[in-house]
Amino acid sequence: MTEAAKTEAELSKEQGNQHFKAGEYEEAISCYTQALKLSEKGDKGKAVYYKNRAACHLKLEEYSKAAADASKALDISGNDSKALFRKCQALEHLSEENPQHLTTAYKDAMQLLQMEPKDSQVRAMLVRLKDRVMKLSTEKHATTNRVEQMLKIASGKEESLENKRKAVSNLIVLSREEAGAQLIFREGGIQGLDLLLDHQDEEILLNAMMALTNLCYGHRSRTMALLDVITLPKICRLVARPDEKVSNGATSLVQAAIRAVTGLDKVIHRGAEEAVVIDNSADLEQLMKALLVMLKDKRVSGIGRDNVIDLIIKNVPKKGGLGIIIKTKLAQSKYKDGIGCSELFIDMGGLKDLIVVGGNVKDSDPCLPMTEETRMHISVCLTRIYDDYAIHDEAVRRYKDICQSTVQGLLGEVEKRGMVANLEAIQALTTILHGPFDVGNIILGIQAIMNNMIALCAVEEPDMQMIAVEAMIAAMSKKNRSTFILSHGAGLLKGIYKSESADDAIKVRALVGLSKLGSIYGSDGTRKAFAEGSTLKLAKHCRKFLLTSKERDLRRWAAEGLAYLTMDADVKEFLVDDPQTVRAIVELAKAGGVNVVYGVGTTLNNLVNGYEYGNEEQLPEMKKLAKFAKQHVPEPHKLDSKEHVDTRIEKLVKEGVVVSLVALAKTESHAERELLSRIFLAITEREAHRGITVAQGGAKVLIPMANEGSDKGKWFAGQALAKIGITTNPEIAFPGQRALEMVRPMKKLLDMDASALQNFEALMALTNLASQSESVRNRIFEDNGFALIEHYMFEDHEMLKRAAIQLMCNLVSSKKWLEKYQSTGNDRLKYIVLLCGEDDFELVKAAAGTLAQLTAHKDMCERIPDEVKSWVDILCEVGASPMPDIQHRMMVVIANMMMASKELATKIVETKILDVVMAVRISLKDDADPTKQKIRKCVDMALRAATDFGLIKPASNLEEQEALPAQAELLNAS
Repeated sequence: MTEAAKTEAELSKEQGNQHFKAGEYEEAISCYTQALKLSEKGDKGKAVYYKNRAACHLKLEEYSKAAADASKALDISGNDSKALFRKCQALEHLSEENPQHLTTAYKDAMQLLQMEPKDSQVRAMLVRLKDRVMKLSTEKHATTNRVEQMLKIASGKEESLENKRKAVSNLIVLSREEAGAQLIFREGGIQGLDLLLDHQDEEILLNAMMALTNLCYGHRSRTMALLDVITLPKICRLVARPDEKVSNGATSLVQAAIRAVTGLDKVIHRGAEEAVVIDNSADLEQLMKALLVMLKDKRVSGIGRDNVIDLIIKNVPKKGGLGIIIKTKLAQSKYKDGIGCSELFIDMGGLKDLIVVGGNVKDSDPCLPMTEETRMHISVCLTRIYDDYAIHDEAVRRYKDICQSTVQGLLGEVEKRGMVANLEAIQALTTILHGPFDVGNIILGIQAIMNNMIALCAVEEPDMQMIAVEAMIAAMSKKNRSTFILSHGAGLLKGIYKSESADDAIKVRALVGLSKLGSIYGSDGTRKAFAEGSTLKLAKHCRKFLLTSKERDLRRWAAEGLAYLTMDADVKEFLVDDPQTVRAIVELAKAGGVNVVYGVGTTLNNLVNGYEYGNEEQLPEMKKLAKFAKQHVPEPHKLDSKEHVDTRIEKLVKEGVVVSLVALAKTESHAERELLSRIFLAITEREAHRGITVAQGGAKVLIPMANEGSDKGKWFAGQALAKIGITTNPEIAFPGQRALEMVRPMKKLLDMDASALQNFEALMALTNLASQSESVRNRIFEDNGFALIEHYMFEDHEMLKRAAIQLMCNLVSSKKWLEKYQSTGNDRLKYIVLLCGEDDFELVKAAAGTLAQLTAHKDMCERIPDEVKSWVDILCEVGASPMPDIQHRMMVVIANMMMASKELATKIVETKILDVVMAVRISLKDDADPTKQKIRKCVDMALRAATDFGLIKPASNLEEQEALPAQAELLNAS
């Protein structure tokens, strides 16, 4: 190191020492860091700089950084007792959260005592650490004994059932913590819990599965050991069981294992133990095959089959756990990144199997146990596989060909297997139509398939009629198909509904078919499929089923009928004016079930006119052009005016609609999530409903909906969240971790493809969130956050620009954001100063607030005169503003600049800024307004700084008061 560099390093160290003595620890860290940069490798003086910087970190409670710096000092100078003491201090604090640091701290303290045997602080620290080490050792030994005892009781043949239950419950509690989970694993807990999976007592069985699930979380090698002991076939047998709780518990265990093995869960590395697990592809492929076998196995219960399909939905698409298979040797040559393992799933026959199972009917061989929701699960799965796999024309063609050939294959077996093959084909087609509809619509073009549906409706055999009517309902989603059915099948549907011999299950389906036919012209108030008043009559019939039927399936079908009929504004008003019907819809939703979501969701969406959100209104010129071309232009009904819609929403919220939406939000269907997002957006449009939405759990479910789903669905959910975030206290609406989760959907709304309103509301919500904590501000910064927000600071749209500046005002207090302005070679600081000279008061207020926070740092103050030619005029103009809030912010800026350095204060005193400051002081002499008193304090600080620098004489009437930090007086722009 040259003498000059050495001198500069020592000078930086001395400046750091002065800052440390003054309690300016961050400034001291900057000085010590500069000294380290000026030092060369091998310079022993670096040990002092590291040691001093560690002291600063300790003062700032940055214990990890303190320990790191102290260790670096010891690497250079191993006998430095001060560095070792600071390391021990840091580790002692860190051990409060992570006991692993405690042993190291104790060993270092023992070494330190040998170096400084008379130091009372060292002795006191050693006593504290020794007590804690002994206590930890005792607790660990006691816990180990407890684990051994609990495992012994749980598996003991002579123990009472009650004792066994308590023992397994205690194991669950222990397994939730990593230390406890590791203890259970080391003491042979997996083998002990494996024995309990055969226990006859359901509570013990469920608790054993829960403990095993906890052992999987975040630990790959432990999970692999678990699968070696328990084996996949045994877990699959538990999934297949008819007991819903047992099947669900086993499914959770499988899902936790997949996430741990594939690394989607948080993996805790354990050195050599973890390094043993390298290639899991064979196990995952085995799991894929096991799921496909269970899908078609008649020994699997209905709830078990639903769970198998859900595992496929969660793990086969590219974002799912089994997507890891594409990285294996098996997949290297064929399965490319971006497809997930959907292609492998299709190659293994998974798509065909799903369709065949979806077509399974009572007389099929084998007849598979199914719940009333199984086909809806399959439809959702078909859609997710299609969305994931069909990303190019060849893939789309292949997917459609497999679906079509499977249905045609069933139809081709009619001569061999009779009517059952025909029924299977129609049922399979119905399942596809509820999934990727465009694929199903192509299959509808198969010759005679529509005629088969119509013909089956005329057969007086309940099962056949039911399958045919359900297929007709699904097929009506395209206008040309609806027209065909209106001409050929409407009479049959009416006949079935009026038939005295038909049971309610068939009648309600026929009613839904008629309801869907009645809605083929949508919300167009000028066109009707049936005679005037028919839709209202149909709605009354649906209402009857909804209110009087005890069977949930009948009520679900009645809700689906209302989903179509509520396209008519008269029906909307009829329903919301009947609280009993609204409550019945809400209760149906709260009961849950994937096959309820569409009917209830669409009904509610129609009632709140949710479909209007995100749809651009037609220009008047385009309407005139359409009329000139003799094209029909749909006209809205007078009962769909904003006033009527607002009244309907008010009534729905009063009856607890938010609770029903929260219950429905569990759906995995992206289309249904978009539907629910539209309703939430309509409800949160009114500020009074946002607090209710938060209180009833709406904000909690909107976050995952904003992160996963269709593009529009994510935007609508995000916009509803933004509306909540703008007007609701973020600490109440988004407490703790939820505030961090909120950042991602808000940043998505800043996409260029989102609307200007969505951009604006996202910026406003982020402004509110940014005021919550440093961690939130840092999360906003991640993933190019600065560039994203800075873009809107240069927007031509004044409201977007203003919102972006207001957000920046709440962000620049954080180090990462501040550094962007402190970096040279850009005009960021200049732009903020220039914005203070704009005419928009709110924009100036935000810009002045941002500048006030920036000028709390000396380097920023000194750059303003050099970078902005008109700085004097801007400071004078804004400093003399008639708006107290704006004037306050600018006086903070002037006070900061005046206190920065004598050189800068001299420049200010030589300008007319001093005249403005004096004039403001005189004008506020006797004003008791709180904001103006704050302005007066800032003025006094500026004048006192000038006085201290000897630039002006002290005024005889200047009150004696302590100079407060200017930044502490700043009000947030939000």
